[in-house]
Order: sequence, then C-alpha cells, then structure tokens
Amino acid sequence: MAAPDDLTDDAAVEPVRVPRTLELLTAWSWRIVVIGVAVYGLAVLAVRLRIVLLPVGIALLLTTALMPVRRAMTDRGVPLPLAMLGVVVTFFGAVALAGALVVPPLFDEFDALDETLQTAADDVEEWFVEGPLGLDDEWVADTRTRIEDAAENARVSDGALVDGATLAGEVLAGLLLALVVTFFVLKDGPDLQRTALDRVPARHRDSVRAAGSGAWGALGGYLRGSAMLGAFEAVVIGGTMVLVGAGLALPVAVLTFLAAFFPFVGAITAGIIAVSVTLVTAGPAAAGIVAIVAIAVQQLDNDLLAPIIYGKALELHPLVIILAITSGGALAGLAGAFIAVPLVAVTLRALGEFRRLDAEARS
Repeated sequence: MAAPDDLTDDAAVEPVRVPRTLELLTAWSWRIVVIGVAVYGLAVLAVRLRIVLLPVGIALLLTTALMPVRRAMTDRGVPLPLAMLGVVVTFFGAVALAGALVVPPLFDEFDALDETLQTAADDVEEWFVEGPLGLDDEWVADTRTRIEDAAENARVSDGALVDGATLAGEVLAGLLLALVVTFFVLKDGPDLQRTALDRVPARHRDSVRAAGSGAWGALGGYLRGSAMLGAFEAVVIGGTMVLVGAGLALPVAVLTFLAAFFPFVGAITAGIIAVSVTLVTAGPAAAGIVAIVAIAVQQLDNDLLAPIIYGKALELHPLVIILAITSGGALAGLAGAFIAVPLVAVTLRALGEFRRLDAEARS
C-alpha cells in the first residue's frame, strides 16, 4: 500500500521545550552543589589544620600590632637585629606589665567568686519557690543538687581530664607557633612580600599588591578599633560598677575589654554579665543603673564611635558578624570565633580592591 501523500520526510515532531525557569534552576543547581562541596571540603581541611591556621591568624594580628614598633626603629636607622630585640622586649614587657597590673587584683577578687555564685544560686532557688512560679521547694532543691553533682562529675571525670590536657597541649603549641611566625613575619616581612609577588604573573601583580595592602590595612584598623572600643567600654562599665558598689568590677572590666574583639556579640554578652554580677553583689537598683549605662555605651559605640574608629576596616552588617562568629566557633572553638570576623573583613576588603581595580581598568 502506498504511503499517504500528506506524510513527508520533512514532517517532524515538535520537540518539547523545557521551561526557561527550569533551565535556569538546573544551571544554577549544579553550580551551587559544586560550590557547596568545595566550601565543605575547605571547612574540613581548615578544622584538620587548625593547629597551624589558628596560630598563623593570631600571628598576623600580633604582627599588625607590633609592626609600627619595628618600623619606628628601622626608620630611625636602628639595625634590624636591634630593632627585633626592641620589639621582643616591648611585647613581653607589655604582657608582663599588664599581668602585674591585672592578674593579682583578679585573683583577689576571684577569691570571693565562689561565695558570689553560691549567693546567686540561693537567690534563684528562692525566686523559683517564693516567686510567681511557686514551685515545690523540695523539687527545686533536689534539681539544684542534681545539676551541681553532674557538673562536678563532668569536671573531674577521666575523659574531661584527658580532653583538658590535650587542649592545654594544643594551646601551648599554638602559642609557641604564633610567636615564632610573628617573629619571622616582623623580621622578614618585606622579603616575604617580594617573594610572594614574584610568583604572581606580571599582569596581575599590581592587583595582588593593592589587595594585600587593603587587607593589611583592614586588619590593622580592626585590631586598633577593637582595642580602643574595648578600653572605652571597660572603663565606663567597670567604673559604673564601682560607683554603684558592685563587686568583681575589675574582672568584668577585663572581660568587657576582651569581648570587644568579638564585635556586636561580645558587647552584648559582656553587658549581660555586668548586669548579672551587679544584681548579685549590689541589688536590683544598681543592676538597673549598670544596664542603662551598658545599653547607652553600646548604642554610642554602634552609632557613632565604631564607624569613625573602624572606618573601612569593619564595614560588615551585624548579621554577617554573627554568622562569622558562630561559624568560627563551630569550626575551631573560641580561637576560631576570635579570628572569624577579621578574616571575613580582610577577605571582603581584598575582593573590594580587586573589583575597584577591575572597574578602573575597564573605564
């Protein structure tokens, strides 16, 4: 039988077209998966190498703080070996002076810490029983005993002792490595920079140099800004605690200063601790005064002082800061949280320099 005349070879079935939206989602999906796998691999590698990466990060912060001392000496004609000796003496002298001024009073005040915590626990127990909750006093007392026993058992268990010894060994090794890296970066920093730039193709050398300079400036600005804001907050909040008659003012002031190196999160945490300690040692009225002062200081820092002091060193949204600190803490504990924000700030500043130079080249 002959084929119908209306059927020809040119008649083809119209292909089914995938919606444009689905094509875009598919194209982006596999790229996101690749990026996610790469980020996860880098995170795992960073955790494995934290004993090296964390000391290097801390060494860069120390180098930023000590480099002005080294430059001030070499610019005046001091030979490099003597300049490095001066840097070492300056660093350990500052550490010894801070220890002599702060540590003995801290130990004296911490002698009363156990009694203060015991009083706080008694007050909380009384509030649970006689306050609006009206819980059974025997149940509350039994719960408190169980919590104290569990904490004591966790503190003295063999596993905790082993973990504590391992952590102490890692901390000691990390500090030694950080000091060694700091020394050599201070001593041979310009040579290391030239060597690194020589490995970069000539057409990208100016961009890498500009990005490195911007990143180094951001790191220095972050360190100086955190120290200045921390000192201001520590003096104001610690002084307020002294004026209202609260105890443990010096430890809280030191904690407030250190918390400034954890932007946004550290200030809130230090303020809560200051109010809590004042509540226990001086009463509700004094705690209310400290709370008002802490809130006022934080608002002053966030709205006025921080933008001026940090400049471009920390142009980060609070959400980015919180995520960076949380991620750093999850990956490497307290040290990871400490270097997370400057790492993000330095990275974004370097990328910003690359974008700026690329825009200038195209214009």
